[in-house]
Amino acid sequence: MEQRFGATPLFSNVNFSIENNARIGLVGPNGVGKTTLLKIMTGRQEASQGEFTVNKGIELGYIAQEHDFDEEKSIWDEMLTVFQPLIAQGQQLEKLQYAVADHPEDSDLLQRLDQAQYNFEQAGGYTYQAEIKSMLNGFNFPQETWNKQIASLSGGEKTRLSFVKLLLKKPPLLLLDEPTNYLDLDTLDWLESFLKNYPGAILTVSHDQYFLDHLATQIFELQHGQLTVFKGNYSQYLKERELRDQQQEAAYEKQQEEIKREEEFIQKNIVRASTTKQAQSRRKALEKMELIDPPKHRSKVRINFSSERPSGKEVLILKDLAVGYPDKTMLKDISFQINKGDRVAIIGQNGIGKSTLLKTVMKQLPVKHGSIKYGASLDIGYYDQELQGLDYSKTVIDTIWDRHKEMNEKDIRSILASFLFTAKDIDKKVSQLSGGQRARLTLTVLSMEHNNFLLMDEPTNHLDLDAKEVLEQALADYDGTLLFVSHDRYFINELANKIVVAKDGRAKIYEGNYSYYLNEKAKEEARQQESASEQPAAAKAVSENKLSYQEQKKRDSEKRKLERQVAQAEKQLTELEAKEKEIQQQMADPAIAADFGKLGPLQEDLTNVQEKINEVTQAWEEASLALEDF
Repeated sequence: MEQRFGATPLFSNVNFSIENNARIGLVGPNGVGKTTLLKIMTGRQEASQGEFTVNKGIELGYIAQEHDFDEEKSIWDEMLTVFQPLIAQGQQLEKLQYAVADHPEDSDLLQRLDQAQYNFEQAGGYTYQAEIKSMLNGFNFPQETWNKQIASLSGGEKTRLSFVKLLLKKPPLLLLDEPTNYLDLDTLDWLESFLKNYPGAILTVSHDQYFLDHLATQIFELQHGQLTVFKGNYSQYLKERELRDQQQEAAYEKQQEEIKREEEFIQKNIVRASTTKQAQSRRKALEKMELIDPPKHRSKVRINFSSERPSGKEVLILKDLAVGYPDKTMLKDISFQINKGDRVAIIGQNGIGKSTLLKTVMKQLPVKHGSIKYGASLDIGYYDQELQGLDYSKTVIDTIWDRHKEMNEKDIRSILASFLFTAKDIDKKVSQLSGGQRARLTLTVLSMEHNNFLLMDEPTNHLDLDAKEVLEQALADYDGTLLFVSHDRYFINELANKIVVAKDGRAKIYEGNYSYYLNEKAKEEARQQESASEQPAAAKAVSENKLSYQEQKKRDSEKRKLERQVAQAEKQLTELEAKEKEIQQQMADPAIAADFGKLGPLQEDLTNVQEKINEVTQAWEEASLALEDF
């Protein structure tokens, strides 16, 4: 398959197939044609060359920019349209039931009723309304909204409702373009769980690494006009991509050295009568040589944050704080402390007050109640998700120069180049930049201030996966303190050592990363469910304190079994990780790296070992979690 943009090819020689129940993440920098590829697959756009064919009877599900709704209908009535054939089937069944009631002696009629009831049940006739309710609740449409007219919904709500309608249809192949946009963290966790058990195949474009890690089992990388297939999730793809790049770098450098030696020989010997033929022969061989390309992933933004001076040990203390606006309190009863070196993430639904809290700490909004105590020697830097700190009338270079008048132009150009601004870009006005370029310019400005306390509001918005990866590493290496708002779960999980959850007008702190928060949240929900279904005190005392001898014996046996499983998994992991390291060392050998015939089998062995590591790790986690309940 090939697609051109004018005379320039966007991508070419793209070949792939999608298996039943596939879970594919389509990744690549912005502008390489990922959305275009999805449009070709759905028939909304024709390929310049080649085609995408779908097996007969396979329906594709895709959310287009325009919403397929009757906006006069309520949310509930619109969702019912998905099940119109089933509803009609139910109406026919009801007629049969009335007919049998009038003629109970008619055996033929009874048989038809039995078959109709069975067919209706198998088609989901008794469960489709529960499916609709579950899906609407999962996508944060509570029951009190179900009678709302669709025309009254916001653009983001309509996009979420399109997703609900699409998933209710259950097409055999789902094509998702940035499905995690517009969704809060609770909805994202629910969606992941739903899609893991989805009965069809899924291909998704996403910048959400956490989502790709938990869903994808294959990664399609679209870059430099080519599509490359990798096994595993996004983290496995990064490891394999890095290994391939190292191998290609070694092979490329080796070939370049060989070319240089040959060219030197040719130059020295071409004019000598005794060696002219040998030089000419080597020149012909050099011209026929199949050149190895340099690694694909060389051009990365380079970000570095460092502080000019250290802060005090206590950075920020919030006590009984309430934040908001004159006519509205957004969050209250906020009490927590941030110490030097902390990475604190604030999470919660959109519009609940996360940005308001940051603006209050930045003194852009007054404190409504309570207090904020700032630590000693603080230099505070602020990243605004709206990127309002930039003057849109200035050029890129003047944005930096006006803040650092003592710097020479060469140094400024060098710094901007490290943030991937080309010579043409730096003379553009900020208003002419894309969202991603403005985000990188804001990060450039912030990195040059050398603050020791960074407040960042959705810093990964507008950034592609590569840029997010570099930003994450830069903040991990940062020697100061970080307080940030984000909906990017991978970013939060990798950076945060504390999570502040804004919910129901209050803020609660968890001393750990995002995975720790999810674990604690699950425990809290389990305790709530247990409390809601609690037996009377006397019966509970019997069930908890008077286990029979047989029951206690069974528990002890189950515990020992889990302990054996954990020990066995740990032993397997040690052996597998040693094997993984051994293979990687072999592949890093320059002699092997230059021999693609040897690399293939080693790469296959490595992939198999890494897949086994994932399987054993999952088994270890499940057994360990179960063991914690004893």
